[in-house]
Amino acid sequence: MNIIPKAKNFKESGTINIASTFQADEKLLCCKKAFFRIVFKIYGVHLKEGEGGINLCYDETLAKDEYVIEGATVKASDKEGASSGLATMLQLMEKAEEGFTLRNTCIRQKPDKDFRAFMTDLGRQWHEFEALIGYVDLCYLNKIKYLQLHFTDDPIWTYPMDEFPRLGNDATRYTKEEIKYLVEYAEEAGVQLIPEFEGIGHSKQLIAAYPELFGNTYEEETEEVQAVTGPNMGKVDNIMCVGKPGIFENIQKMLSDIAKTFKYSKYIHIGCDEAKHENWAHCSDCKAYMERQRMDSTKKLYSHFVEKIVDMCISLGKTPIVWEGFPYEGTENISRDCVVVAWESHYQLAPELLESGFKIINAAWKPMYIVPPHHKSLQWSVTDGDWNVYKWQHFLAMSAAYPDPIIVEPTDRVLGGMLCQWECSLEEERPRVLLNLPMTADRTWNVEGFYTDEEFHAAKAKIMEMSEKLI
Repeated sequence: MNIIPKAKNFKESGTINIASTFQADEKLLCCKKAFFRIVFKIYGVHLKEGEGGINLCYDETLAKDEYVIEGATVKASDKEGASSGLATMLQLMEKAEEGFTLRNTCIRQKPDKDFRAFMTDLGRQWHEFEALIGYVDLCYLNKIKYLQLHFTDDPIWTYPMDEFPRLGNDATRYTKEEIKYLVEYAEEAGVQLIPEFEGIGHSKQLIAAYPELFGNTYEEETEEVQAVTGPNMGKVDNIMCVGKPGIFENIQKMLSDIAKTFKYSKYIHIGCDEAKHENWAHCSDCKAYMERQRMDSTKKLYSHFVEKIVDMCISLGKTPIVWEGFPYEGTENISRDCVVVAWESHYQLAPELLESGFKIINAAWKPMYIVPPHHKSLQWSVTDGDWNVYKWQHFLAMSAAYPDPIIVEPTDRVLGGMLCQWECSLEEERPRVLLNLPMTADRTWNVEGFYTDEEFHAAKAKIMEMSEKLI
């Protein structure tokens, strides 16, 4: 069969010859531009409009996201189904002396999970803009619906903010024009972008650029303060000051900028993990804010901060996503419209998040994290250990998912899974992404009946060959 993701309903009978042409029903013409450019990148062929080649047909009887392939015809009722069907067609085609040969198949497919995602870390290792274009193309080919862009972190700020021009620098900050181009490019491909703004923690760049707006005001650096914050932490802190006058108004401006720019995006990721909330006990502004709010712990203040940013996102018409990492205390006040990425199984665990009413995404450290090659023991593949979207594993004893995995009962509130690339240069991550992204596609498209490790490695040659030409 050799189709990735694995096709549930698949019949094949020889090959047919088709012309280098394409025609589509008017309701699905929006899929043409992306398909034409991907065909050119992979096969070096400029498709033309006309009969005798691939035919894209609107079929209102098909479910949302579903597609059918019959020979050279793709049928769908919406853009996502059509894009997925055309992406499958790319795997069935081979360039011929004239036109293409096409495996003559009957396929009917619909994904089990909507949230099929890849995240790339731009806040620790800057990537050329063309790499982002390449990742949109890879997502298209692999039927990965969401591409998360981790724009900001302690080392680098890459997102352009008109109202905060001191953020980032010209060498590693994308331009507004580049981002707007990327937004339109992804929309044409049917790939939804998820911009990530690291709220609360991981904010060293933000605080360094605007300490007067976001920085904590620490008391005299006694031994007690240094034990929590480190020497001179007030100058290099990476956690926002929740008590700073105007803090929420300024965060609202940032989120409004992101929401406006990423106009097609359903989600905004707002970070909210790994914040050293203990620091706030030594900040005069935060202590005053806690008194006004009648709070007795920095953990409750942490959840309050998450609550405020989540509500801002919702007010902008976006669904907020956060990392697992906020405390239990005060969690009851956070909107359940917020989606949580469960990754480390250390803060709040997947069963507990589900029990308390959150929808969650599986980004289990093992095997869904790609990290630099010098971490030699962490170079696993998604098929290792029979991973699926209901299973969390880790490699460290500090995690509740070590040594035995956490497994939850199948539920629609596990939205899907996300492959995450952290701290790598493009050269370091590229071979791992090319291998693991189709694996992720298979195991998020198919909750059951996906390829075994052996089957996947027998099926991967075609899609990896095409992927090499995209990034």
